[in-house]
Amino acid sequence: MTHTHRIEAPSSELPAEVFLALAEEFFDEQGQPIPFHLPAKTKPQDDPFDRHVVAVLKQKLAKDLVVLISGQNTSPDLVVARPEEYQLLVDGGTEFNTTAIMALEVKKVAPTKSGQPSRKSSMDFNSTPPCSTVRVYSDKGMPLVIPAYYLIALLARSSDGPDRYYTDSLALVPGSALSEDTKLYDEITGERTKMINLGSYGDGADRQRPMLMFSNPLGWPWMAGQATLISDRSDLGSQVGELSYVREISRETTAGKVNTFFCYRLESLDPPFEEPARNPFPLPSARTEKTSPRGQFKINLRREGLF
Repeated sequence: MTHTHRIEAPSSELPAEVFLALAEEFFDEQGQPIPFHLPAKTKPQDDPFDRHVVAVLKQKLAKDLVVLISGQNTSPDLVVARPEEYQLLVDGGTEFNTTAIMALEVKKVAPTKSGQPSRKSSMDFNSTPPCSTVRVYSDKGMPLVIPAYYLIALLARSSDGPDRYYTDSLALVPGSALSEDTKLYDEITGERTKMINLGSYGDGADRQRPMLMFSNPLGWPWMAGQATLISDRSDLGSQVGELSYVREISRETTAGKVNTFFCYRLESLDPPFEEPARNPFPLPSARTEKTSPRGQFKINLRREGLF
């Protein structure tokens, strides 16, 4: 049975409120996934799971919070803001309280036949790399930099009916745990130069659209079958009664800096405390700079009986 009460967390921690709303929607009191209905796509860029997440947040978050939805093919997928920050967005103000506004990008991971996340070591980020902060724009076109979070869900089909799914594993992760490289974010999301006048008739163009891959936190076996909030705050266990602090993790940057994060799970499940983990997210074992050749349609002529 789903919880129906609205989430009330300390006014300084929006990600905790978002996590509690989603964890209590997708998992029951025993921590088991709750099946839910998702309609089929109505058009190529439609994403029913994104829309479902928005509906859950609008229903379960405190009434004064504003959930803003981006357009299709726009990153981030949505913004959650307190009323005063929303008014700043409308008015084009810049003095944001970054604890009162957050961007949320929704990432789905498909399971393999064994139930494990597909491509355990990486996720695709289409045209926009993960980052600790992202840009959004006010009604007056003013660019605003706000904290970014990533909802990563292992979404599986349920056997209890058509168009029924369940979330096997769920993580809400700050962008800084995936990448804090704001320079890369600016370079990739900035203006690019297309190649035009291509092909025999000069009507082709290459959009130079980047496709990026970064670590998949759900590829870490410890995250399986659980709802986990990863935060850069170490005090949420004492500040938010519904959360239990369960583990410290750290990631080492290429420059040798060590960033520390803190993992939380629903207090009602009495989760055990675990030893710290260093660099726990899986990484590709054999990444190369070369891309795979495209269009290699291979035919087994002997099998087809032609030779």
